Amino acid sequence: MQCKTYGGHLAALVTPEELGFAENLCGETLNGCWIGGRIINSTSGLGWKWSDNTSQWNESIFSRAPLPLNCSSLSCHGSSSTDLCALVINGSKYLSGERCNMSHEFICMVETGNKCYHMHCHREYLIILAVVSGLILLTTLAVVIWLLAYKRSKKRKRSRKLSNPAASALVPPSWKVFTKEELRSITKNFSEGNRLLGDAKTGGTYSGLQPDGSRVAIKRLKRSSFQRKKEFYSEIGRVARLHHPNLVAVKGCCYDHGDRYIVYEFIVNGPLDKWLHHIPRGGRSLDWAMRMKIATTLAQGIAFLHDKVKPHVVHRDIRASNVLLDEEFGAHLMGVGLSKFVPYEVMHERTVMAGGTHGYLAPEFVYRNELTTKSDVYSFGVLLLEIVSGRRPAQPVDSVGWQSIFEWATPLVQAHRYPELLDPHITSSSSDIPEAGVIQKVVDLVYACTQNVPSMRPRMSHVVHQLQQLAQLPSLK
Repeated sequence: MQCKTYGGHLAALVTPEELGFAENLCGETLNGCWIGGRIINSTSGLGWKWSDNTSQWNESIFSRAPLPLNCSSLSCHGSSSTDLCALVINGSKYLSGERCNMSHEFICMVETGNKCYHMHCHREYLIILAVVSGLILLTTLAVVIWLLAYKRSKKRKRSRKLSNPAASALVPPSWKVFTKEELRSITKNFSEGNRLLGDAKTGGTYSGLQPDGSRVAIKRLKRSSFQRKKEFYSEIGRVARLHHPNLVAVKGCCYDHGDRYIVYEFIVNGPLDKWLHHIPRGGRSLDWAMRMKIATTLAQGIAFLHDKVKPHVVHRDIRASNVLLDEEFGAHLMGVGLSKFVPYEVMHERTVMAGGTHGYLAPEFVYRNELTTKSDVYSFGVLLLEIVSGRRPAQPVDSVGWQSIFEWATPLVQAHRYPELLDPHITSSSSDIPEAGVIQKVVDLVYACTQNVPSMRPRMSHVVHQLQQLAQLPSLK
């Protein structure tokens, strides 16, 4: 009863170590102290049973039971053993039994109801633990099932949109999904008369006249068995959302049993490639101011992809044939995202020249397949030198086979013969010839963009700023 006032009960000695501890502790008291044991009278003699509560008694763990009793009267050994309690007497190494109502010190075990004692946990605790664990498990399963169902329903909705592309409500308003019959109609069945000049390795580009009188350019890609319709539409949708004055706008696309087409806005003066190397009939050569305008507006389009779009877009295929010129000779970059649709072998083939001489591709991409925004900066640097010099990134030379543009330019730069780097068309047909110092600054920018270490190359926003400043410098009359 005294132990209950502490929220506990008499201590139960269940190990020899605990017995030794109690003997030492109780030896310090005058009359000894009670512990949670009871003397049981059996046919084999008197023995101890142990308990840590009042309802359940355990067999003694001590092999020396029955133990001698410190009791001189037979009245201690009545037929009922309920009045005899375990007691450790002062100065004794043995347990002894006395009447439980005698006055002695006592050892209590306090707050043991919330503890697991020798792997025997209270049933209430186990029930609570099982219920809580079950609730957590059921909640987790419910959340996982809901997420899977939500993801699947989202995929189904997207699949329905893609499987019925003709419905105007199911596609973004900025681009359209064409049928192959529509493309055949507006390109006169992809006739040679409608083929536009440029690289045909990826399938060719054709002009088309829509029923409303507007013109478009249709890029036919190589047939692919790897990319499915919904993946193709998804990529085109991302590209079509990129709007900038110096990017060629995507008007739509078509997917027909592996045949893939991208429909672009029509840019009247066509690719830069033909203006640098094959001046169109009736056209005039590009003067210095026009070339600087082309370089600056092109850099602005690339800087938009690198800095304004989240996540950043790496074009991966910057070259003269992918730059289209408008009526005022402003540059429009096409093929954003197109390199994802072009097989790697084809892309590599058209940019890596014979004899190991590289064209527009950055060395880290050629040798390590690493691709970052600084790879685009490298390609722009090559193209900028091509714009200034009128030479291709690599061209045949009788004595050495193939010669890269840098193999040709570097000796002139080292000798400070900067005017000799200019395209002869500039000096022969233009009255505005840049000073040698202006040419040097442009060439310095070229070499900065084409550093072998990507981190050493400038950002495209810095390139735009440099070109804008160079465009304001005076030219020779």
